[in-house]
Amino acid sequence: MPNKVKLPESLLRFIACRPGAILKKITSEASVRNFYRISRGSKTLVAMVYPEPCAAEVQRFQAVQKIYRAHGLRVPRIDVILDDQVVIQEDAGDLLLQRVWHAAGPGERLRLIGRCREILAALAAVPPVLATARLDRARLKWEMDFFLTHFFPRYSCRAIAKDDVRIGLYRLVEAIDAENKFAHRDFHSRNLLVLDKEIVMVDFQDSLVAPGYYDLVSLAFDSYLDLGMARGRLFPNLAACGHDRELQQVRLTALQRNIKALGTFAYQTHERRHPAYARYIPRTLHHIRGHLQVLGDPELEVLNKYFNALNKQ
Repeated sequence: MPNKVKLPESLLRFIACRPGAILKKITSEASVRNFYRISRGSKTLVAMVYPEPCAAEVQRFQAVQKIYRAHGLRVPRIDVILDDQVVIQEDAGDLLLQRVWHAAGPGERLRLIGRCREILAALAAVPPVLATARLDRARLKWEMDFFLTHFFPRYSCRAIAKDDVRIGLYRLVEAIDAENKFAHRDFHSRNLLVLDKEIVMVDFQDSLVAPGYYDLVSLAFDSYLDLGMARGRLFPNLAACGHDRELQQVRLTALQRNIKALGTFAYQTHERRHPAYARYIPRTLHHIRGHLQVLGDPELEVLNKYFNALNKQ
């Protein structure tokens, strides 16, 4: 049992009432919450523990979980809410799609990507009115400012000014269609668990209304996993129909999402002291350069110059 984290009394009582139960911390790199696996015989549960009691956060988690399950979307079942700090859930295991993908053969990869497509369609079908937050342009610009605060100073280019990059980033945000679809918000391979050949979503509590292709591009251009040739299977109908404007929106949304990820990786690496995140920066930069090349938009030329200059340093 960890000695640096004071466990809530409610969790200690829960364990004490179950003789033989074993509590083991689950590694979680970025979350402010702590997770523990509770094992008792062959049965396991997961305790999600907030750093401090917060009724609003627990209620939000419960409300979003109900939305998912009401629409047939697989997320861990809530076993019991102990108080405003501890939620006991079904144990969905620890097999990340990120890890399963590397070990899977071609047939299994096709099955997994097909299942992801079905989940994406189901997410997009959830009525947007059920979400309580929106990823609007103001919030997208805040994410770009976060990138400028945490990534740009450490990966700067003498020939390109920060203010010029900000102008390019804001132009990018303005070019993305307004938010109109329910979205998981972080639909990527480290938030997708494979349990009994089914995909279970976690870290869903920040779901909101986002630009239409947000969840799609989060997985298609995942910083944690390169889908390679399988990427196109996430949106074959779109590509086959040749909807240039829609494909442009895919790339614009993906570009913003990947730039936002760079800000997060720099913050986690340098501010939160989680150096593991630095290893995802090169793949994300590769995605970004690809988006800019495909878009070929003169309005984004300053971004093209900046990100290509990083490749030469």
